[in-house]
Amino acid sequence: MSLQRTLLSETPSMPVDLAVEKKIRVRAVANDWISRSFPTHRKYLLHTSPKYSASDNAWTMSISTRNLNGHSVPVGSLVIDGKDEEIVDAPDIAGVQERLLTLLSGEEELPTLDEAQIGHNFEFRLGDGLVGANSLPDKSIDLLLTDPPYGISKGYTCESQVPRRLRKDGTDFIMPKGNFGDWDKPISPREWTQGVLPKVRGWFVTFCAQAQIGEYCEILKDHKFVAVGTLVWQKTNPVPFNHRYKPINAWEALVVGKRSGTKFNGHVVHNVFVHKSPSPQQRIHTTQKPLPLIERFVELFSDKGDFVFDPFAGSATTVVAAAGLGRTVLAYEKDPTIYQSACKRLAALKG
Repeated sequence: MSLQRTLLSETPSMPVDLAVEKKIRVRAVANDWISRSFPTHRKYLLHTSPKYSASDNAWTMSISTRNLNGHSVPVGSLVIDGKDEEIVDAPDIAGVQERLLTLLSGEEELPTLDEAQIGHNFEFRLGDGLVGANSLPDKSIDLLLTDPPYGISKGYTCESQVPRRLRKDGTDFIMPKGNFGDWDKPISPREWTQGVLPKVRGWFVTFCAQAQIGEYCEILKDHKFVAVGTLVWQKTNPVPFNHRYKPINAWEALVVGKRSGTKFNGHVVHNVFVHKSPSPQQRIHTTQKPLPLIERFVELFSDKGDFVFDPFAGSATTVVAAAGLGRTVLAYEKDPTIYQSACKRLAALKG
């Protein structure tokens, strides 16, 4: 039985929209308590959907950790009075904090920063991928698939406000950021491709700012590539900011080029790819791309056993996709914090 039906069966005069409104208010009380009680560890905690007990006239929701050591751990329950919407019972804050610190300290030990991560079919290194490309032989890369920083950060007004909100149905929503971080410094397309394109013997596929599409096409022609054109990643869940004043930006661009005669594995494939963007809770990198999208590009533009290179690896999605599909992949990430987070993601691929 749904929450709305439960409420209506216990209180027949309560309209459906009031039942939903009640749930939203109760969840807001829970969010407020968690945020105030654990200001520095809020991101590690979540609560379940509230359950209503007519006999107690109270709401109960479980509190648990979020994805620590690969699973969620219950740490207690909140009970909220059904009439006054006040907390009548809550977990011991000091006890939950101690449990959180224990869980966090027990997380898998991260690799040292001077140690490359090597697994079946892949090598992931901390460092400048453009410098790393210099050591590769010319025309040795079958597929260059990457997502370089292109300086499109622009902080949203809401970033200075509370970053968590509730959707209309009462579920959690973590506000995405418009300012991606210090790493998002624009890098000249011509500057970074100058040393990398001679290493490519097959396909070149890069995400880019929409304003950079023409520049990348010209660069490809200058390096004797066929400038195939633009691919579009259409997001099914774009950020709806300023939707009252302008169309929502629901797509990202990729520029594709190839050496003449390079094999293509598609058949009647459109150049628009529709995929959901990873939710903020799932990301280890602000601009992380969906794994199914990257897997599709690997399938279309390379064969098993081919060599894939990514000089701007970020969350290592290219590594996960290419290695999982039987390609050999080398990737670099320059930011130490992002690199260590990506190494944890790759732990399942090692061996």
